[in-house]
Amino acid sequence: MHPVRKSILEGTLCRNLRTKGMFVAGYEGPPPEVPHPPDTAAWWCNRSGWALGPDSRPCNPERCGPTRTCFEPELEA
Repeated sequence: MHPVRKSILEGTLCRNLRTKGMFVAGYEGPPPEVPHPPDTAAWWCNRSGWALGPDSRPCNPERCGPTRTCFEPELEA
């Protein structure tokens, strides 16, 4: 499972955060021997369809968490 998808399922990232790597079959993230791979991914919000979320702020794993007004958890409580 892609590491971002795992964080979405755990409720720490918004369910609308997307990157192309999430759609590659069999991709499990960087190999263990790469401790801090550079993040060159292009992120977007599935809700807005753009690199900015509905709140007009950039989308990426560091920013799309529960503190944002547009945050949506994967599973409703």
